[in-house]
Amino acid sequence: MRKIAYLAIDVHASNSVLGEMESDGHFRGNQSFTTSEKNIIDTLKAVKAKEKYLTIEEGPLTYWAAQVAAPYVTEVIPCDPIENALIYKSPHKRDKVDTKKLCRLLRLGELNRVYHPENDHRALFKAAAKHYIDLRDQLKALKQKIKAMYRHWGIIDVNGMSVYSPKGREEFLRLIKHIHIHNQLHRLYCLMDKTESMREQALKAMKRMGRKYPEIKEFIKIHGMGEVGAHIFDAYIQTPHRFPDKHKLWRYCRMGVTDRSSDGKQLGFKRLDKSGISELKAIAYRAWMVSMKGDNEVKRFYSESFRRTYSHVHARLNTQRKILAVMYGLWKRGEPYNPQLFLDSSHSGVV
Repeated sequence: MRKIAYLAIDVHASNSVLGEMESDGHFRGNQSFTTSEKNIIDTLKAVKAKEKYLTIEEGPLTYWAAQVAAPYVTEVIPCDPIENALIYKSPHKRDKVDTKKLCRLLRLGELNRVYHPENDHRALFKAAAKHYIDLRDQLKALKQKIKAMYRHWGIIDVNGMSVYSPKGREEFLRLIKHIHIHNQLHRLYCLMDKTESMREQALKAMKRMGRKYPEIKEFIKIHGMGEVGAHIFDAYIQTPHRFPDKHKLWRYCRMGVTDRSSDGKQLGFKRLDKSGISELKAIAYRAWMVSMKGDNEVKRFYSESFRRTYSHVHARLNTQRKILAVMYGLWKRGEPYNPQLFLDSSHSGVV
């Protein structure tokens, strides 16, 4: 029996492919099978090796496949497909080619691991947050569509929220002369009302699941950080221990800075890295924006940053990063929130 086997599986809804490579780099070939829990288990059990390391590219089926495979391998390494340029930039893009290259990257230790929830409750909490965000965005799109339709038919002054209220919509609908357009708008209103109801239910479900995590109550104490933002941040981050430092957290929240150079020469301007979760960046932005009203610790930090940088943009970005760092630090240490974290340089907000 071999000591080590490096495995890669390309999982699809109907069929999957498992590639196998030995420790010396010799590729033993691929196995194709119909995607099912039993077939994944049987295929992995058929591999004769004392240690089996399996990688799966992140996708819709990855969490399920990783849970199925975990008891039958030494370790499962979910990986980021965007980082696997060797595969995605290749002119030969096929499942059997992909698994061979994934095995090679796994053997060389060149894969960028994707974090997966430590337990099902955490996974369900993140799914609840994503479901809420999806319904929220659908509601926003419907509202934009309603206003666009009014403007298309000559009703220009539809600014504000009155066009969506029960009383206001009746007044606007009376301005529509064509019965067919009137009926179309009525259907969109019905769909909007139903989506709003579903969004509220999704929000309640997310908050109900969030009661299990005491750090959320501390996040809400930060000026500008509302209940929704605190829950979404907690659901996506899952655990602060997945990040070795605040800089990794910032990059995950799209607050990291790209710095590309060659032969000591700068390649382009420094800018925010587009990789990461845009929703987390938006949470920090909304917290900053709300905090600009009135006197509070976040606004004072922003003012001090502006005094040093003379740049509203840099001061804002510094404040957004500080908000994220404070949340990360108090969560990692298990401490209650203290506004002094924003003002005292000895408390960086990071362990």
